[in-house]
Amino acid sequence: MTRVMIVGCSVSAFVAGLAAAQCDVTPPAGAFASADGCSHDVGDANGGCNYGAEFFEDLGMVASGASVAASGSMGTYIPTGATTYTSRDLDWFTVSTAEAGTLSFDLKAVTSAGVALANTVAFIIDFPADAIDCVTYDTLYGFQVGGCPHAGSSTVDAGMHGIIVTVPFETDAAAPIYACDASYLLTVSFAGGAFGECGASADSCIEVHATGGCVDFACCETVCSFNPLCCFIEWDQSCVDQAVADCGYFIYDCPAPVGAADCMTSASMVAVGDSFAFDNTAATTDGPGPNATLCGSAMGRDRWYVLQAPGNGALTLSACAGQDPAAPSIDSVIEVYALGTDPVIDDARAAGILDSYIGCVDDSCGVVAGTEGVTIIDAVAGEYYLFRIGGYSAGTDWPNDSAVGTATFDTGFEYVAYTTGPQKSIINTTSGAATNLGLSSGCLSATLPNRWLAMPFTLTAPEGATGWHLSELVVKGFAPAGVVNETMNWVIYSRSGTAVPTAASQVASGSVAFPVPYDDGGDSAADASHSIPVDVSLAAGDYYLTAYASNAACGTVFSNFAWFIYAPNGISLIDAAGPFCWRSVTQPTPGFARYTLPANYVVQTGDDPNDLYNCAFNIFGTPEGAPPCTADLNGDGTRDGADLALLLGGWGTAGGDVTGDGVTDGADLAALLGVFGTGC
Repeated sequence: MTRVMIVGCSVSAFVAGLAAAQCDVTPPAGAFASADGCSHDVGDANGGCNYGAEFFEDLGMVASGASVAASGSMGTYIPTGATTYTSRDLDWFTVSTAEAGTLSFDLKAVTSAGVALANTVAFIIDFPADAIDCVTYDTLYGFQVGGCPHAGSSTVDAGMHGIIVTVPFETDAAAPIYACDASYLLTVSFAGGAFGECGASADSCIEVHATGGCVDFACCETVCSFNPLCCFIEWDQSCVDQAVADCGYFIYDCPAPVGAADCMTSASMVAVGDSFAFDNTAATTDGPGPNATLCGSAMGRDRWYVLQAPGNGALTLSACAGQDPAAPSIDSVIEVYALGTDPVIDDARAAGILDSYIGCVDDSCGVVAGTEGVTIIDAVAGEYYLFRIGGYSAGTDWPNDSAVGTATFDTGFEYVAYTTGPQKSIINTTSGAATNLGLSSGCLSATLPNRWLAMPFTLTAPEGATGWHLSELVVKGFAPAGVVNETMNWVIYSRSGTAVPTAASQVASGSVAFPVPYDDGGDSAADASHSIPVDVSLAAGDYYLTAYASNAACGTVFSNFAWFIYAPNGISLIDAAGPFCWRSVTQPTPGFARYTLPANYVVQTGDDPNDLYNCAFNIFGTPEGAPPCTADLNGDGTRDGADLALLLGGWGTAGGDVTGDGVTDGADLAALLGVFGTGC
């Protein structure tokens, strides 16, 4: 870090002058002036896909080496019927390029008082077929940063592209940071490629061809900058090899397998409840290289395993229990792929395996350079998951530098004890916008130190069980910019109908380090899921769940978990005045009170309006008191075709065992058919 001492002048004056120089929003001559304002209760002239395909402002064609500027205003505002700054303005522009290249932007913004905006948000998007399509556009770049200016770029093909600019959600809507009208200056520039063959070729980057260039512009530019002959002469094998090494492509090859599970196409089938020995000492490498996945840790010397989910729930593969923290047996990495209902992998399917990539883990057992454990939170009943386990590679000599060793992996599964279903966006009828709205939960201000929500849920025990042992809560929401969330806290209360939860009805509570969010794919908002591990047993019955963020300096440093509302399968609280939720200001006195939103927030067309206040969450666990009923393999309470599919899919393994003899065969089929069509 470089340290600079300023002598002979005011530091604050110097910083202010520097910020002003970096964040000058004065439009240059010829800049496009947006005619659209900031507050939009009715219509939005550049509201883009929030309002309709016609609400874009076009900046025209940008040639290579040229730029175009646009000035406007944005910020948060108070919608009609509300009292705080709960809505924000987004400005959407289109720009076109005649060739493939790099599209860049520079965004500067200041408050109405001329102070550089603390944060801005920007996106570059791409439209298919060079036409505005608000359903299938791709986000090429999206980020929120502090300071001014905010710059970003992405490689694009020839055609039409979108630029979106806005501000973060407010953290304290009563004292807004980003309030209208914040002025901004957006500068969009474009640079064409250095090699004309890139972007013009229709040939694959991983197949040899007699002409120069390949269809992937970014990869072509990368390869040709290293070896120009790949563009000027032909795309030979050396060009293909370079593309695989630098561009993230994957060519499947497993020519000389060593032992069981060494090839993806001969992955070992394991069943829930199994433990198996892992040893990659003699393993080869046939999985993707360091640049081929989004995994932050490279691996080699891999082996492959397939595991089927017996129900909807959390599927686990882990070596955490058996490792010695002082002397890990291997420095491993795990990647996970979704196979759907077909576990068979041939060469063609292996070549396209990146399309099934879910994610990876490294050091997940809490020991650096140790073994791993991974849980698929939203595993689907009857579907198969492919696990690639290998040794960590530093990438300096991949895959030859990959770690080798042994470990014992255990498998497990936990059922969904309760779910509200995925989170959906609600509709602001005043503006027409679809909004992923979260109700802030945490220490929001000195006057709102315990802004909590209480969401109803019900635990129904399977046949013969008395209750559940809960292992995980997954709550859906987001942490607004500018807050400090050190812990995520949870409280469970007993519930009687829709009666208010009180301190006396609390049955369990706890807190964990604020979790890193992940995307389960089903929610309207990305990266909404926050996992909270718990260890609590509850009898079947009715309850409330509370989840909120906190830190050690509540009152001066604010915390906020914005818990997403509107999950159609939740339990609605309804009284004579309509739907509502229980929300507090302080705890335990006065505690929870009836809360409703302004009337202009409604559910989507066709959904139950009473579902508006149902926050989205899942609860995982295992039945307690007795095992689930015989032959109900997916735990849904009925012996039917879904269970038959699981049984047949596990034929010859323990994956569909009904009789308890450890193997799925004719005896299990007979046992299932004997109770087929009956409930538990």
